[in-house]
Amino acid sequence: MKISRFIGATSREVMRQVREALGPDALIVSNRSVADGVEVMATLDEPAADAVPVPVPGPAPEPASISASAPALALPRPDEPPAWAPAEQPEAGAAGLEAAIGALRGALESRLDGLLWGGNDAPGREPLRAALFRLLLDAGFSARLARAMLERLPGTLAEREAQSWVRNELVTHLPVLAREDELWGQGGVYALVGPTGVGKTTTLAKLAARCVARVGRDQVAMLTTDNFRIGALEQLQIYGRLMGVPARSVRDVAELRATLAELGDRRIVLIDTTGISQRDRNVAAQAALLCGAGRPVRRLLVLNAASQGDTLDEVAHAYRHGAGEDVVGCIVTKLDEAARLGPALDTAIRHRLPVHYVCVGQKVPEDLTLARADELVDRALAAPERAPALYAPSEADMASLWRARAATQDDGAQRRRQWLAAALLPAGAAAAPSLPQALAWLDSDPACGQARATWRQAGMAGHVPAASSVSGLGCVQRAFPSACDRYLLALHGTALVDGAARSGTLLQAALLLSDRGAALGAVAGRLRQRAVASAQAWTQSGPGRTLAERAAVLAEGMPKVPMVHLVEPDDESPWRALPAGTAWLARCAGGTKVLHDDCPTTLNAVGKALGYLPAGRLDAPAGVAALRTGQADAAALDLWASGTEISVPRRGAPALALRLVCARVASSDGTVLRQLFGLTSLSASQADAAAVARWLVLQERARRTFRDMAQAWPALPADGGAAGLAGRAALAAQLGAACWQLAHAPGAAALESSLRGALGQGRKLTARAVPAALLKIFSMLEMAA
Repeated sequence: MKISRFIGATSREVMRQVREALGPDALIVSNRSVADGVEVMATLDEPAADAVPVPVPGPAPEPASISASAPALALPRPDEPPAWAPAEQPEAGAAGLEAAIGALRGALESRLDGLLWGGNDAPGREPLRAALFRLLLDAGFSARLARAMLERLPGTLAEREAQSWVRNELVTHLPVLAREDELWGQGGVYALVGPTGVGKTTTLAKLAARCVARVGRDQVAMLTTDNFRIGALEQLQIYGRLMGVPARSVRDVAELRATLAELGDRRIVLIDTTGISQRDRNVAAQAALLCGAGRPVRRLLVLNAASQGDTLDEVAHAYRHGAGEDVVGCIVTKLDEAARLGPALDTAIRHRLPVHYVCVGQKVPEDLTLARADELVDRALAAPERAPALYAPSEADMASLWRARAATQDDGAQRRRQWLAAALLPAGAAAAPSLPQALAWLDSDPACGQARATWRQAGMAGHVPAASSVSGLGCVQRAFPSACDRYLLALHGTALVDGAARSGTLLQAALLLSDRGAALGAVAGRLRQRAVASAQAWTQSGPGRTLAERAAVLAEGMPKVPMVHLVEPDDESPWRALPAGTAWLARCAGGTKVLHDDCPTTLNAVGKALGYLPAGRLDAPAGVAALRTGQADAAALDLWASGTEISVPRRGAPALALRLVCARVASSDGTVLRQLFGLTSLSASQADAAAVARWLVLQERARRTFRDMAQAWPALPADGGAAGLAGRAALAAQLGAACWQLAHAPGAAALESSLRGALGQGRKLTARAVPAALLKIFSMLEMAA
């Protein structure tokens, strides 16, 4: 094929030259405006003998650069004007020519995909994959999601089948609210959160109107915590008057609690919150306000469909993992303003954030519809057909970026480390060298490692895992030889958690400690009501609903690990609950009645008659300084121990022979500050009195861990039914174990600056704030990975 170049002052003139040179069967390859007029490239598949091209100055394109099978425009007949002639059809002709040239360009680019990309692992190596990759990028989806999806694309699909496969994959993985009853059926308190300007107030009014239609105006109320934006309350009150729904303003936790208590008979309460940038550290303060409401508050994240993908990703990270309970879903607003819907859907898919509703305008309540995955995906994929994305990279751009990937990997890792240091260290702090050391300790510590692994299951899946309390026993068993001298200690206790299905809910758990005092992990038991002894409706299916069952789970999971169960005074008596042969230590009150030398007496009386031997010094906690409350003087304390044989009387059965160990904690001048009593099934040959006395002190101190579990509870996702509650209990227990390590392990002191930085300026690093700070560090580590 020989391509000829023609130039004329007008389109008619250049077409006359083409007809004279090549005849009526000539094919137009391209045309464009040049300085001398109009340039046309034309050819014949089989040139006629008398077709002599008109010589035109200027270089001709190389024939090899044009595909022989590329589509071309047929030359019009002499009696009909050219379809693209601007003088006679300025709009339709120009549009048709532009479309034809665009199709030619697309065909050429598709044929050059393999040459442009190169490399065996490039997602665009095959033309079909490259076309789908470009389709997803044009729709606004991220390269990460597109690459992950196309790696699983079956290799035998045709083009139309592959497009259907991509569409169905997006529909399958886009989480949406199946039925509105799942959200509103049980009623409750709902808060709309998100950055400024995303339409929270208007969306709240739409939801209120929807709820009024469902349950009636006397069952709905609206609140706002936005005391900064001028007219925020007035706007909400106008909507409230139109619907007959009360609208009030609250300023702090106390007002929020009081207002919710006053509106207690209302089935649905909607809260409009202050718009806060995802980069503002007040996001955590807002979450703390909602967590302190005294009632569970289900948070709905409002996403602006017109925002950039990176912005939406930051918003999801900040509001999901910053602090407080996780969001239960999202509402996508301003679909009518968004050029591309892909970024919002991409964020929902990657963060496993269910889309509940979509807003397509400002009308209340008409412009709010229940989200449907198929409709949203079809709308997102239809956008590239209307117009190509303005900022989407071309195949050549993507090829250059892909080739530079290997060269920039090290630089990217360095930038991620710098970003992580800036995020985790307070302003003005010396970065430094301590951050890698702190993160290395965090990775190596068994308790923190298990907490992060359990959180990763929850965070990456978008919900707390099902009952997975014993999944980390293998890790504990591997850590046992190096962490323990002789025994693994299982401290059983109870935490009163807030925000569970009903108030006054107890979490029973076991903290796994080495006999040196290091936390290795935790196992959650059952959740039950405090006021009801047997509440099967709230008893979860987690392992170990009773002391005996928890002990059986631990024995089965770690059969070769010698274990001693530490029991609190208010727990069931271990000699009745635990199987014979189980090693245990029960801390008891001084007034407990026993038999000593066959005489009835009390532990207080026996302890006063014994002689004590020194059992060493009590070490001060060496971890995060802010958690040493009440233990700052521990370095100056001495431990004294004593032991003797006693019996415990039993009704209808012979007295049970046990061993009593007494521990005295004294100051340096000999003043007794604390007297502890413990009954144990261990003989003196199995554990001497000094070791058991240290376990008693460790048990007394480690009771703080169950408070940490209770404080970690509000920072975890609240939905998921019975299995979700059991998984939430497992994660709360693991976080409590991690907090113990942060307070007492020597290497944990390096994390103090990172914890302060995670909390943000103006917030003190208290024991109550540590679980939320640790969760934020986990989130940042995942973002920087």
